[in-house]
Amino acid sequence: MLEAVFLAVSQNEDATLANDDSDNDYDSDGDFQVPSSIGCDVPTTVGIGENGVNIMFQEDNFEQMLESLVAHNFLDEINVEMSDLSSMDSIAYRFRSDHERRAINGLMLQDQKKRTHFEVAAYYSSSFRRGGGDTSLGDNESSSLSTDIISVSTTNWELFHVIALHYDLADVPIPAMLHYFDSSDALASLGVRDKAHGRLLSAYLMLEKVLHKASTIEVKIDESSEQRRHIAGEMIRTIGGDQLNDTVKTLTKLTKERIRISFDSDLFAFKKSLVVLQKFGQSVGTIEQNGYLFGSELYIQAILLLLLVLADDAFINLTSRLGSFLGQVDLQSMKGLAKREDISNDDDDGSSFSSDASCLHDTFDIDDLAISFPAFSGLLTFYRDSPIGANQVQETFLANLFVAVTQEANQMIHVLRTRCILSHLYLKHGNITQALQECEGIKDIYDHDRYSLDLVNTYGMDWCLICIATMASTYLFKGQIAAARNNIEFLKAQMLKLDEFASSTKAMSKGTISSFHLLLDEFGSSAEIANGINATQYSYFFKPIGTLQEELANRELALSKNKTFDSSTRDLDLLSVLSSDTIHEINHKRPMLEQSTETLSDRGIEAVKAALCETEIRNIALQGSSTADTIKQQIRYCEAGLLYLRQSLGQNDAGNHERRKNYLLCLYQKTGLLYWHHKLLQQLQGSFEIQVEDILGINGTEIEDAKSSLDECRDLSEKYEYPFMTLLVGKRYIKLGLDIHGGEELIQEALGRMNETDCISVKFALPK
Repeated sequence: MLEAVFLAVSQNEDATLANDDSDNDYDSDGDFQVPSSIGCDVPTTVGIGENGVNIMFQEDNFEQMLESLVAHNFLDEINVEMSDLSSMDSIAYRFRSDHERRAINGLMLQDQKKRTHFEVAAYYSSSFRRGGGDTSLGDNESSSLSTDIISVSTTNWELFHVIALHYDLADVPIPAMLHYFDSSDALASLGVRDKAHGRLLSAYLMLEKVLHKASTIEVKIDESSEQRRHIAGEMIRTIGGDQLNDTVKTLTKLTKERIRISFDSDLFAFKKSLVVLQKFGQSVGTIEQNGYLFGSELYIQAILLLLLVLADDAFINLTSRLGSFLGQVDLQSMKGLAKREDISNDDDDGSSFSSDASCLHDTFDIDDLAISFPAFSGLLTFYRDSPIGANQVQETFLANLFVAVTQEANQMIHVLRTRCILSHLYLKHGNITQALQECEGIKDIYDHDRYSLDLVNTYGMDWCLICIATMASTYLFKGQIAAARNNIEFLKAQMLKLDEFASSTKAMSKGTISSFHLLLDEFGSSAEIANGINATQYSYFFKPIGTLQEELANRELALSKNKTFDSSTRDLDLLSVLSSDTIHEINHKRPMLEQSTETLSDRGIEAVKAALCETEIRNIALQGSSTADTIKQQIRYCEAGLLYLRQSLGQNDAGNHERRKNYLLCLYQKTGLLYWHHKLLQQLQGSFEIQVEDILGINGTEIEDAKSSLDECRDLSEKYEYPFMTLLVGKRYIKLGLDIHGGEELIQEALGRMNETDCISVKFALPK
């Protein structure tokens, strides 16, 4: 009876909940909450009904005791409405007298309270068998169950949370972690993102308890384990740099033995803990302000735990592949040490392993490396796109470790994905030659029929093709035209195989190829490959820039034939930037996808919009007679284009190797728009004696600014060995009359750094 009474009692004064949000199922008034769909019944088995999964319940002494306590005025039954899911009510029981609640709590020892919570949790979870442990009822308990069974639907997130809370109060963190995570997973499937995040926090707090316990376990450590711990710690310190927090530093003291003991040899629960860390890292990074900081720590924890529990042979293979990064370490000696069964001995003091510890390496090894891939890709994303301050050493080692892990997993799609990451990483840090070599290696391995669909299903896109497209434009800027065309032809062959409904890869790749052809003034090819991007039914991430690229290609094709186009058929709203409240501010918090386009292609969305503004100007000029209104309209497009470029140029500097191509093209485009602005303003003032508002503060300085921008573009192109860009700059010096002699010298210098075949390919760029 005492246990039944305690079930009605809420969180006692001495127990501590790792609760995650304000709608704690135990409130400060001492309410005990039961899942709404359960009512007073306790789940015992799971069945599949016509409407999906149902829980079958049967009455028991548990419910009878609750009803008796209500009947005898010990408890009141109350209904609790969930604020975010109003259709899901819960039944709670509250003591009528707070004095009675305190008295009953006072009569119970802490061990009794924990034991009671454990029994309640086990009772509810008995029908939810999972690999993490056996929560089934004993024979004596199951024999007392009634055979009067009814079937009702249940709300899994609520039931899982109640179970987790009881395990939490029972101070049994591993099953509490598992059920908090299951509750979060169920809430996420309902779209209740904030509460799912809260349950993940609770799961993480339970995991913290487990790992803290592991760090305090006294155990005799053999040479193999100590060497493993040392090498894994060095790897984590290389990845984390000087940013490692105290939690991660503590975890570097762990060994596989300590982890196995703390998880009671439950490999399923350990694997789920890696999932908890990675899911929470993703959630923190997207929900919380500056969440990338904590999120990166969670990813690092997951990687460290993987390294510690990885099978010995796999760990040796992994570290051998990273020998150049780790220095001179006698890794092969670990293999012999690992097989020695000297972890425990007859003379130990009781703090070492039990007699079954010698089987540890056979029974507690991670065999599915793919479970850790989100941690690697997530941490690399944070390092790439957030102001976390990771340096080249950290990123390069992390990327190479990811490659080594995927190679050990022996699944080629993961190897391909990580080599794409590595290629972009080399590009980011200025090692262009190595980036291009990685790309060529990807092309050698890639087989569309074998890998493309799996890449899409696993990573959302066929990143091999995205990488090859990025390197095609890199080859072009390097003046290696033949190599660039080889990549483009490779991509075009894949376009014939790709299903646009399978992923966004086809539409994005077509946009990148189209942009490549525009740089070579191949307007027909550009429009042909871009055709259909806007019409695709796949709503992919990069569709906005893809549709703009298609429009730009069609306009450039028309203008190259001295034909006008009807811009009214597509309302691109290009002039809206002029009415923005933040017209003079640089928005450093652009969506990550906009930043990614500048990394993955030769120019970002602002550069494309600026190019579209210039086509509007040229289109109006091609229509014939100029009026004050048409000139004013052209000037407005000049101003809009310059504002777009100001946004893009203000986001990053030329030191960013990943986005340097976009930076250079923005400088190049800026000179053309400035020249147009100067010319149109003179025409408006000379022919119509009309002044316009100088909203950008550039009137009278356009030619000077254009020369300055072109000089910067020239200097950067020469510094970073981009002869193709140098050639374009030389041509523009001549065309705009800014420095004819200097332009001719630049062209000759650029051609001198290209081979004969490539020089022939760029004849279009020579002054006519």
